[in-house]
Parts: sequence; C-alpha cells; structure tokens
Amino acid sequence: MSRKNIITFLRKHTEALIYAFCWLMIFVIPFVMMYLRTRNSTDEPFQWDELTRVWTAEGAFLAIFIIHNCFLAPLIIYKNRRKLYFGLVTIIVVAFGIYQFNARPPRPHHFHKDRKEMVDGSQPRPLPPPGRHHRPFFVDQVDFVSVIILVLMFGMNLSVKLLFKQNENEKKLQRLMNENLNQQLEYLKFQINPHFFMNTLNNIHALVDIDPEEAKESIIELSKLMRYVLYDGNRPLTSLRKECNFIDNYIELMRLRYSDKVDIKTDRDDNLPDALIAPLITITYVENAFKHGVSYQHRSFIHITTHVDHGRLLFTCENSKHKESTEEHGGVGLANTRKRLDLIYGNDYTLDINDREDTYFVRLDIPLRFAADEPKG
Repeated sequence: MSRKNIITFLRKHTEALIYAFCWLMIFVIPFVMMYLRTRNSTDEPFQWDELTRVWTAEGAFLAIFIIHNCFLAPLIIYKNRRKLYFGLVTIIVVAFGIYQFNARPPRPHHFHKDRKEMVDGSQPRPLPPPGRHHRPFFVDQVDFVSVIILVLMFGMNLSVKLLFKQNENEKKLQRLMNENLNQQLEYLKFQINPHFFMNTLNNIHALVDIDPEEAKESIIELSKLMRYVLYDGNRPLTSLRKECNFIDNYIELMRLRYSDKVDIKTDRDDNLPDALIAPLITITYVENAFKHGVSYQHRSFIHITTHVDHGRLLFTCENSKHKESTEEHGGVGLANTRKRLDLIYGNDYTLDINDREDTYFVRLDIPLRFAADEPKG
C-alpha cells in the first residue's frame, strides 16, 4: 500500500481508529497493572481469575458501546430522531442497572452482640434465611459508578461523532464554496473576455482606414493577446511576468492608433520576482483608461505603474478625462473585475478609485503568490 493510500485510509477511518485505540488501552491497562503488582510481590501469583472478571465487565461495556455507536448514536446525529434515541438509551440504562442489581453478589451482613447480650451471655441473633436478606433497590446493591460510566460513555461517543460530523460538514461546505467560486470566476471571465476583444477589434477597425499596415501589425499583436487569454487566462494563476507582458502588448497595440498627443507612460520594476497572479486582473483598468481617457481634440495622458513591495503587487493607472467622453467609467468589465477580486482575494486586497473632474485614478494592492508556497501534488 502506497503512502498516499495509507493517508487516505487513516483520514477515512480516523473515528474508528480512535475508538479501537481507546478500547485497546482499556483492556491492556488492567493486565499491565496486574503484571506490575505480581512482579513486585514474590508471594502473590498472577490472578487470571480476577483479570478475567475485569475483562468480562469491560466486554459488557464494549458490547453496549458498539450498539450505541453503530445503531443508536446515528439516530440523533444523522437522522435527528431524538425521542427514539433517548427512549432506547433509557431502556438500556435501566436494563443495565437491573442487571447490576441482580448479578452483583449481596454484601455480607455482620451481626454483633450488643452490650446487653455481652453481659447476660445470650447468643447473637441468627442469620436471616437465604434469599431473604435486605437489598434496598438502587441504594445498596446497584453499582452507581458503573451506571454513571455508562452514561458518560454515551456522552463521549456522541461528542466524538458530533465533532467528526461537524468536520465533515465543514469540508463539504468548503468544497461547495470552491465549486461555486470556480463557477463564478469562469462566468466573470466569460464576460470579461468578449468585452475586451470587442473593444480591441473596434480599435483595429479604426486603424484599417487610417493606416492599413498598422492594422496588419495590430492583428498580429491581437493574436498574441488571444493566445495568452486562451492558454493562461483559463488558469487560476499565471506568471506575473506573463501578465505584465500581456499589458505591454496591449499598450503597444493601442499606441498604433493614437498620435503623440496621447502621453502613454509605463513604469515597472526592472526585476520582477517569480510570482503568481490571477490572470486578466489589471487589463480592465488599462482598457478602461484607453476607452475613456483619450481625446482626439485635446492632449491626453495614461500613466501606468507596476511595482512589487513585500510580496504584494502595487498597480496604479491614471488617465485624463474629457467632456466628449460621455460613457461612464465602471462598465461591465470594471464591475466584474471587482467581483473577481472579492472572490479570489477576499479582504486581502485594496482597490482605491478616485474619479475626479478631469482625471481618473485607480490604485490596486493585491498579494502575490509564489511557487514555493503552492501545495505540491
């Protein structure tokens, strides 16, 4: 059996293994104690009869435990049939108490001469006839400790089962959340990609009339972008370098369309770390800057920075705004990107958007993941 199969077996049967280990200890401890006692005493032999009586009593508890664990506990843990469970448990406890009352031998009665009998020499009172001795029910004869142990054993069994059931429910909930997360991410990507390509094709269409040669080059650049979207965009994580190269290709594609009146600047760290990032997480803001921040009548600017600091990506994008740009910032692409950020990074990211009168500024701070931190296998 391989190591992986062993680990899978242990995880699947953890509860049963815990029970088996505990009961093994319960049966082994009396033997060890008896062995140590006889070893320290040279005159006392190993009392197998006493050990057998102890094991017999423990065997009765084990049989009741198996019944409770396999048949009774599931009634309340998995089926929520409380009345049936407590009714059956009460019957077992009462039957166990009656068994203790009838099976345990009566305590011997001691008859002492009272002071008067010692003086006049009279004989002590005779022993009561067999079977007529006084046995107060559940007061003198019943082993209360055994009954309490039985009840505590039921409680411990329920506690362990509840613990494992809660753990199982949490795993199922986590699997459902992961499946839902993947479905939502795929849905959002499906919305972002057509949105992105639609704007890019519109840009190339504008270039066809202005400069056919540049339009041809733009188609080549677009094919590179499509390759990245198809192969890397469908992965949960991609290389930070590939994501940045994708942004560079998109910016170069946009440069072909605009004149020198548009001030396009990018600032990036020279040596990017070998880190991982969610794909297509910043392109929407770059695309939005070109869509809403460029004017053919006025000077426009787009400034993009990408830096890495203490394992986090700091991305900023600032662009000009003009009155002729009537469309609002924050269309389908921006809304879906924010949803993706929420799903992927939870509360561990910062997105600041400052929509001023003449400029639009975005600052994104997200954690990076590194290959050494990713689970293997």
